[in-house]
Amino acid sequence: MVLLVSVVVPGEAAPPAVGRTTAAPWLPDTRPVFNDPTGVATARRRVIARVHEAIRHTPAGATIRLATYNIDRVDTADLLLQARARGVRVQIVVNDNLVNPVIRRLQHRLGANPSRGSFLVICRAACRNGSSTGNLHMKIYSFTQAGGARSVVISSSSNLGRAAANGQWNDAITVYGDETLFATWVAIFDQLKRDRPVSPRYVTYQTDGVSADFQRPVVSSVTRTRLATTDPQLRRLRQVGCRAPAGFGVGGRTVVRVNMYAWYATRGERLAGELASMQREGCRVYVIGSVVSAPVVRILRNAGIPVRVADWDWGEKPATSGDRTVIGSRCYSHLKYVTVNGLFRGRGARAVWTGSENWSPPGTSSDEVTFELNDARVARAYVEQWWRMWSDRDATHRPGVRPTRRPCA
Repeated sequence: MVLLVSVVVPGEAAPPAVGRTTAAPWLPDTRPVFNDPTGVATARRRVIARVHEAIRHTPAGATIRLATYNIDRVDTADLLLQARARGVRVQIVVNDNLVNPVIRRLQHRLGANPSRGSFLVICRAACRNGSSTGNLHMKIYSFTQAGGARSVVISSSSNLGRAAANGQWNDAITVYGDETLFATWVAIFDQLKRDRPVSPRYVTYQTDGVSADFQRPVVSSVTRTRLATTDPQLRRLRQVGCRAPAGFGVGGRTVVRVNMYAWYATRGERLAGELASMQREGCRVYVIGSVVSAPVVRILRNAGIPVRVADWDWGEKPATSGDRTVIGSRCYSHLKYVTVNGLFRGRGARAVWTGSENWSPPGTSSDEVTFELNDARVARAYVEQWWRMWSDRDATHRPGVRPTRRPCA
């Protein structure tokens, strides 16, 4: 018999015993994730599970920073408080429209002072741009360390609410190890938690593979060309060319697919008009919408763009402002993304941009984020999700109807 003896030097971790294997540390899954509100419980919870796993693997001494529109999940709150109890700094910023018992409980336990190590701040309208009509609308969940990964950023269309899993289609992307991106996000978070206007409103981080745009510019600083616009969403569309390089697109044409939650009013019609122009110039454009206005649908269809809609279970529900009851869809797509396969910014690309910003007026006055990923693997995952919803008769339907049937849980 061999006796294994391990000597531990005070202040140092014990080395692994001879003859034993050390388990590899947990690492976040960086593949895009999508939930399915019409599926079984595990399918509905795919996005929230991604966030929960990161919380569970955050060690003592690390910091969790969450910025989201609302939190109403008791299980999420429990995990955050367990993290705090084991020595994790837990810092949360939420919007003031949907303050509920879960948020009150978290604030009672964490405190409300943003100068402390842990806190929950409730922003009045938008946090960092001074707009009374805007909101804190981004959904970013970050961790200085989670398992073996550092500088973890999860950006999602999903808030930390029950309806996000059981009544909405949502997505999430995960990036870790990008220290400059993480530092950019922490600087934004430090502005959010103070709940006062800052300048510049528009902050961007960019590499060849990933970029993140926080907020949007107040005025355009570019010359008056076709690209000149104060709307980054419109500017991206104007950087798409319709003649796809060899190896990209379909039949020599660039393919653009949109899956957009809120899409209406003058801004929405302007973006729809740009897509219509692209279709007429030879791009192949396909659209899934949710809260999409009749004028937007008309602009798209008049240009020959195929459109389906993901809104179900119409009836009374609380307004997103939390102050009244409205008639609307209670089972819908909450996604906000565009994929491009073809010519983008002068070169062949398979790209996607996704985040929190809708194609509607509140997107211009709220605290938003859009991530752009030039990664064929990521773009393919988003195209596959688009096709799943397009072909699923429990996910999308023809425009112009308001189904009362509820395919969601």
